[in-house]
Amino acid sequence: MSFTYFSKQVPEEKLSRLTQLGQSKGAITVWVKGDKTKHQLTVNEYDKDRTSLVLNSKDKIFPVGTSLLCSFELRGMNFFGQVTLNKSVLDYMILEFSGDLFKAEKRNSFRLLTFPIYEIYAEFNLDQVYEAGHVIDIKAKSSQTALFKNFLKLVDKKEDDDESKIMKHRLQDLSTSGMSLHIGELDAQYFIKDVSFKNVSLIFNDESIVVPEVKVVYIVDYVSSDRNLKKFKVGLNFTNLPTTLDEKIGKKINQLLRQIDSNKDFENFTK
Repeated sequence: MSFTYFSKQVPEEKLSRLTQLGQSKGAITVWVKGDKTKHQLTVNEYDKDRTSLVLNSKDKIFPVGTSLLCSFELRGMNFFGQVTLNKSVLDYMILEFSGDLFKAEKRNSFRLLTFPIYEIYAEFNLDQVYEAGHVIDIKAKSSQTALFKNFLKLVDKKEDDDESKIMKHRLQDLSTSGMSLHIGELDAQYFIKDVSFKNVSLIFNDESIVVPEVKVVYIVDYVSSDRNLKKFKVGLNFTNLPTTLDEKIGKKINQLLRQIDSNKDFENFTK
């Protein structure tokens, strides 16, 4: 099942996107439908009168008149279309863009299944746990169970060591609205429904994104392959996420999802 939705760009949007691509002299990928071989070429300019992209290449990769599929990226968004190959008077390759232009949508309603493909982690600061708007006294709550007391011994090994008050868990999935993860019995004491964590760090392999507030929306038993090890699945929402962070997380998700090959999704879309 494809996780990509292609939205058709209106003529004004199409003109704007292709003009931006020409002005930025960006890259465009072209291929024959069904062919695994793809070619990445550089755009020299966009000729709006002829609705054509002039490429910075004279290579004879395909015969003139060949129908091709193409894709390019602008500002973190992916666009796809069908073009016809031609040649300019100076023998440069031209892509005649008379058809429709589509934008690939891979965010908001879609979740990135991070495990086991992507190593993405969340760090929770134990000093910033809130319930009904009030800071939770972790030590007071610990008196409820001997199990949690043992865990606090680990947490409080070094009273002045900030790292000792950080929980780090690998994500199972991620979207712009929230995430889920699997935890053990000790950590489950923290993840109570409606409890919120402040300034949670999402750690990717190349950057970190700090989410101001993350709220627990559910915690349920998880069936583990090890029956002697009790585990839980936790679902968390990003509460009141600023637009700039929403876009940043969405862009990151798009970047990772593109590795699953949107080109194949577009081929299926054009059947």
